[in-house]
Formats: sequence, structure tokens, C-alpha cells
Amino acid sequence: MPSLDRGGAERFFTDLIINLDASVYEPVFILFKRGGAWAEELQAKHIPVIILEKKYKLDPINFWRLFKALKSFRPQIVHTQLGGDLYGRLAARLLKTPIIISTETNVNRDEKLIMNILKRITARYADKIVAVSQAVKEDLIARYRTDPQKIQVIYNGLEVAKFLSFVESEKPQPDSQKTTITFGTIGRLAPQKGHSILIKAWSKLNNQRLLCKIGGVGPLANALTAQIKNEKLETQVKLVGPVTNVLSFLSSLDVFVFPSLWEGQGIVLLEAGLCGLPVIASAVDGITEVITEETGWLVPAGDVDALAEKIIWLTENLNTPAVTEKTRRLREQIISRFDIKNITAQYQDVYINLFKHKGLL
Repeated sequence: MPSLDRGGAERFFTDLIINLDASVYEPVFILFKRGGAWAEELQAKHIPVIILEKKYKLDPINFWRLFKALKSFRPQIVHTQLGGDLYGRLAARLLKTPIIISTETNVNRDEKLIMNILKRITARYADKIVAVSQAVKEDLIARYRTDPQKIQVIYNGLEVAKFLSFVESEKPQPDSQKTTITFGTIGRLAPQKGHSILIKAWSKLNNQRLLCKIGGVGPLANALTAQIKNEKLETQVKLVGPVTNVLSFLSSLDVFVFPSLWEGQGIVLLEAGLCGLPVIASAVDGITEVITEETGWLVPAGDVDALAEKIIWLTENLNTPAVTEKTRRLREQIISRFDIKNITAQYQDVYINLFKHKGLL
């Protein structure tokens, strides 16, 4: 994959590799762009991390380095994700790697045509493509014309027990003097994440008791800053920049908002749910496979008025039994469905079944 920058897909893949059965699998992690936040976790588990430092969009030297790295230890499985699909699948194909598998994490509605063509071609080399939601599977079929028999849905997960122990340690003390209700979201500052919609919704509230915190970095940082200033929301909406401690950020919120215009699944939804936060989210794609009307508050993607109405409703009903019950149900569902131990077992079944299917076991 490209890097271990802070993001849901990067966090998940790190957890997946760490949780593989060490008596069966001997992983090597190749990052073709740069290192990142979680490389040290892998190295602490004595998992080799190779960094290739790609410099250009089309970089033949980077591909050659990847090819040589794979050739040096001849893996039996090459598993790619994100931008690693193109070079990774091609290099594995040239080396006649027995098993090639990819994980598709998003519905990629802003994908460029050339990338679509290249991924469609190299997808033929994959023995199996894992989609992180049913919505992503349907998108793969429509966008790349992928054979449905080649796709398997396995949701992303997280270290539930570890996260819950951190939640207990970070739990804020009750504050009877608190008057501000804090809503917030985390995500790359890019069109997909719908931050502009959230700011527009905030402009309709006219409630000084409410604070909105937006965590993350990305290409829209300046535009969103200008939008906040133009709407005169500087005291009510804060761009807090990179979030190095997700749990600490989530613990500072009363409600989590996820206004994405499209989304494969959303790891941060799982994290917010485990923190016991009420969740407002767009009723779109893989989000609705995590959040339903039984466990959260859904709004049409891009609907400013509907989002503002949900924010107002939760402001007025935050401490009611109805809200408490929904957040409890969401937390229990995440614990039962999205534990990384169960998710890793599903991936290991895919690996083994592919070996059996090819007569390699």
C-alpha cells in the first residue's frame, strides 16, 4: 500500500497484519510511497517494513524497486490495498505469485478515467478482491465489471478490547457546570467527506451553546477556513488540524457527525460507536451497513436542512432514554460484528481456501 499515514484503511491493514496467525504467516509490509504513523507498531512486532519512496505518479523506478523487493523473498501471497493495487498486482503477476488478493475500501466516485482503466486491467490478475461492504462490492461490479464470484465482502474491523480499555482510561469526568454541547467529525478535508455541508448546516443553527470540531488535514483546508469565516462561525466551528489521538478527540465530543457524500464503510464510525457517542451520519453506501435508524440518526447525503434538523433534535434530546438506548445498541453491534480477531479469521479463511482451490495445500 502507499503509506501508513493516519487513516482508517491504514489503521485497519496494520491491525490485520499484526493479528495474523504468526505460526502460519510471515508477513512483510511494503510501502511504496513513504512510512507513516503506524510503522513502529509493525516493527515492534518484528514485522519487516520496506519503504520505497515513490516520487512521481508514474514512476518506473519505483515499480522496479517493488519488483526487486518481491523477487528477493518470493512471497506465496501478495495482498494489495489502495494505490498498491496497480504496481502490486502487476509485479506479482510477472513473478507468478501463487495468490494475489486485493482489498477495495471505497466506492471512489471521483476516480479519474485512467486510474479506472488501469485498475480494471490489473483486477484480472487478482484471485480474490475483498470489498469492505456490500456497497463497495456493487460498485466494483459496476465500475470495473468485476466478476461477482471473485468478490467477497469482509468488513473492516478494529481492536475492540484494546479500544474499549483505552475508552475507560480516557473517559471524561462528569461536569455538571458544562453548558456547551460539542459535535465533531474526523476525516480527510476532501469533497467526499462533506465538511462543507456540515458547515452550511451549522450556519442555520444560530445557537451559541453548540460547538463543532472538524479534525483532519487535506486539500480543502483553506476553502473550509474561508467558508467558516464567510459564515461568521469562527467561534462555533473549529478546524483542529491533524488528529494524532483519535480516542482523545472523540472523548471531547458529545455527538459524532459523519456527513460523507459517499463512503465505503468508515472505521471512525466504529470508533465513535465504541466511545458511546450518538452518531448522525449520511444514509449512503457502506455507512448504512454500520448505522441504521435503530442505532443512529441518518440523513440524506448533502441535505443541509435535514442535517441541521438532526443536530437540533439531538441538542434538545441528548440525555433522554431514547438516545441512550440507540447508542447502547450501536456499541453492542460494533463489539459483536467488527472485532479485528473475527475479521482476521475471515481473511485467513480466504487465503487458505485460495491455496486449496489451486491445489497448493
